[in-house]
Formats: sequence, structure tokens, C-alpha cells
Amino acid sequence: RLSALVCLGFMRMFAWPHSRVTQARISLLVVLCAVFLNSGSTTAASCDDADSSYSGFAWGNATQASLRLFLHRTASAGHVPVTYSATYSLLEQIDAHNTTAVRLAYGSFGGKCRTETHYGRECVWNREHLWPQSFGVGESSGLSYDAPPRVDMHALVPSHYSLNSARSNRVFKQITTEDDTTCAACCINWSNGATCESPVATATMVGAFGSASIGGNWQPPPEMRGFVARAMMYMALRYDGNDDGTFELRLAQSASKPGTVADGGANQTYFSFGVLSDLLLWHRNHPVAEWERVRNTAVCNAQGNRNPFTDHPEVVETVFGTAEEAELGIDTWSVGWSGEDESGTGLGRARTWTVFFAAYLYAFIT
Repeated sequence: RLSALVCLGFMRMFAWPHSRVTQARISLLVVLCAVFLNSGSTTAASCDDADSSYSGFAWGNATQASLRLFLHRTASAGHVPVTYSATYSLLEQIDAHNTTAVRLAYGSFGGKCRTETHYGRECVWNREHLWPQSFGVGESSGLSYDAPPRVDMHALVPSHYSLNSARSNRVFKQITTEDDTTCAACCINWSNGATCESPVATATMVGAFGSASIGGNWQPPPEMRGFVARAMMYMALRYDGNDDGTFELRLAQSASKPGTVADGGANQTYFSFGVLSDLLLWHRNHPVAEWERVRNTAVCNAQGNRNPFTDHPEVVETVFGTAEEAELGIDTWSVGWSGEDESGTGLGRARTWTVFFAAYLYAFIT
């Protein structure tokens, strides 16, 4: 939008005030504006050809800022949020295990009950927001019923209703040892003397092996950890708060909300969630599975955009830093960064040089 206004102003300044503007000069301005508007731009995702969504970007010369901006724009381009009521039937297709059941986030499968001949059957599952609604995604944060992050199916998945309730808004954390057989050192002898629960269980449902919970922490089973990590990274990349009906979301070592006094004493203006270091480890230790790639395409077909970290998992540490850096409290996510802030990035510099070249060429020819 800003680019279009700058281009229009450029045309008005150099062309429209003159009474004897030639057709050639007008044509030149149109061409230059087209170049300007397309410099650093991205196109809507191609759901059937993932590679085409990322074409034209100089991967080898990317900085953290330019890569983050490019991926943010790629994840945003073409995104047309569905309605919240529509997500039930869509998830039943996207997360289908077979013709009669859907895959549930924290273990087991649930019978289809929302679409076609299955409609009206008893439902044991509902919709789980991996990024909790109370942390900048849903109505409890002040957003609308159909707010884009609330209906975003890259981080909205089926879950057994009792496990969804049990998870609540707990942060994601590695609670058990690597082999998932015992509680990790962090989660033995909790403040109230309790140890971790693994697998997680409710009165009506037991989660899959490797699921766990303690205090305000929650661990999905191993087959879901990489997916959960990449879904959370997508949310932090996609939502910078500049779109209507959204807040800025960030990954951090702990969960916090706007108004929190962040490091440095400034009032926090964004929602953060975590635990970032554990999510980075899950991403590293649990590579993208084939079902994730299939799901990424299915979500794209439903809402028009892809999760870049499923398509390009190799760039995660460039964007978010390493698990070790996060553990040490090193802030690799620029505090002042916004998805539409081009200053200091390769794309911003490209547009600056485009404007300079356009003005120079115009003056030279005319």
C-alpha cells in the first residue's frame, strides 16, 4: 500500500503538473512504477508447487532480516482466512486418518462426525489452538470470532476434547528425558512435591506415549513435536500485528502479554509464548514428516498460504536463532522488527535503489 502511494506521488510530481507531457514519458513512468512495485515483492503461494512460492529470492545472500521479511510476506500472500465455523469440516478433511477417522494432536484418533455421512455422530474431538486463544489469538484476547489467527489452520488441529481442556494454555516444554521414559531433571519434585505426569491422562482419555504435563508446561507425543514447533514458528512469523484483527505474536522462553514490563523497562506491546529453546530442539530432533508436507498443501488449498518452515526447515535457526542461544537468553528476534518494516533489509535497500534509479533515468531521458 505504501509503495503504491509513493509511486502515485512520483507520477504526480514529475508528470501530471506539466501540460505537454508526451505519451512516451507517461509510458516510461508506468514502466518504472511497475518495476518499483514489484521489487522485493512476493506472490501468493502455489499450493501444488511449493518451490514456486519461494522463487526469485536470493537465498545465498540472505540476511536474517531480509529472510524473515521475505518469509513473512510469503506466508501472508494469498492468505484468505476461512470462517471459524467452517474449520470443523475442513479439519476433518485436512487431518483425516482414513475415511472414518481424524488424527488427534495428543494421541489416538477420533471418528469423523462433522461431514457427509458422518455428520451427527458423537464427537470426541474439538479444535485445539496450538497458540492459545488467550495469548493473542482468540476472543479472550479481544479479537473477533473469525479473527485470522483464530481460524488459521496451520496451528489449529483436532484434539480429544478432554486433552484439549487439560492442556489449556500451558506452554510447550520438554518434560521427560529424551527416551520419554522418566521425568527430566527440570520436572522432578515440582514446587508442590509432585512429579510430571506421562502420558497425560484425564478421566476419559489417556494421551499417547511421550505426552506429559506438569504445572504450566505441556509436552506433545514425539511424533507431533516437530510439527508443533514449526506451527508455532509459523504463527510468530505470520502475525506481526499489522493486519486488521491481529496482534503481534512472538516466541520466547516464557509466556507473557501486552503490558508486561519487558527487559529494559519498556511496556511490552506483543503476546509471547514458548518455550522457544524447547521448540527449536524439537524442530532439530524431529524432521518434517511426509504427513506434514501433505497437510501443509491441504491447508494451503483451504486458506491460500503455506508454512515456510515446513517447506524450508533449514532456515529456522537463521530466523529464530539456536536452542542454545535461546536458553542463554540471547534475543535473536529483533525487538523493533515488524513484518512490514523494510529498513535495514535487503528488500528495503532494493526499493531505495529502485527509486533512485527511476528518478535518475527519468531526468536523463526527459
